[in-house]
Amino acid sequence: MAHLHQGIQRLLGQFGIKISRIDAGTSRPLPDVLANHPVPDANPVWPLPRGNKAMTNDRIRQDFGRYEAWHYAYEFEGGLSFPIKTAFPGPLTDLVQRPLLRYRHFMPYLLQACGGSLQGKRVLDIACNSGFWSVQCALLGANVVAFDARPELIEQAELIASIVGVENIEFRQLDFWEMRPENLGGTFDVVLNLGILYHLPDPLEALRLTRKMARDCILLDTEIYPSRKATIRLRWEEPRAIRSANRSGIVALPSKQSLELMFRDIGMRSWSEVPLHTGEMPRDYLDGYRASWLIKV
Repeated sequence: MAHLHQGIQRLLGQFGIKISRIDAGTSRPLPDVLANHPVPDANPVWPLPRGNKAMTNDRIRQDFGRYEAWHYAYEFEGGLSFPIKTAFPGPLTDLVQRPLLRYRHFMPYLLQACGGSLQGKRVLDIACNSGFWSVQCALLGANVVAFDARPELIEQAELIASIVGVENIEFRQLDFWEMRPENLGGTFDVVLNLGILYHLPDPLEALRLTRKMARDCILLDTEIYPSRKATIRLRWEEPRAIRSANRSGIVALPSKQSLELMFRDIGMRSWSEVPLHTGEMPRDYLDGYRASWLIKV
């Protein structure tokens, strides 16, 4: 077989064509977290508690109604609930149970990697949207800093935190490319990079900046390009909705292989893709268009 391969290389070389082998980035598993362990059990705090007793149902309905769009649906104790609101509906993103299914998919592994608890951990929530993940981590005892580029999303996140009554979250308006330890009060035990990578033009640099923010774990959840090769697909995105990029331009969609090459290039210590252990997941995960990784820096 080696002689055949060399012969083909020599033949193609006559036409100026060279074959190069690309190392596709072997996963460096986290044996104490993802391998040979039963799936841990962890569920989101849902419906959300109503810790702020001063906020009446009418006041909350009024505050929710001030915004034309909500990317997440919310449900609070006592039967008060609010649907997703968007001018650009889609079968995947408009699934009300989507964040709850995603939580049960990857949060158990993050908790296990953190010794079973986020109590006292410093957590960064990148591109926090209306604060679903920030609030969940705060309810688990973490000290959370969260940011998003859109001011209306920070307002929404502060509203959710106020209703729930959590005070261990700090929300800031910040563009992703301004993310640095000096701008966010230092580094973090856990960094959540959930649903932002594929809205950016340079995934390698985005991951490099993410790594600089973390001192232990990164949880990455992203749309991917469904190729077995180290491929990056470029597409144009407009800021038409609050779930889109916040500016017009090219965004990049990496494949799994290209992401793992990036992990190696950046110098991540170890990583493993979070396994799908149930068929009760959003369709894009089951069809190979989205995936999650737990990364140790």
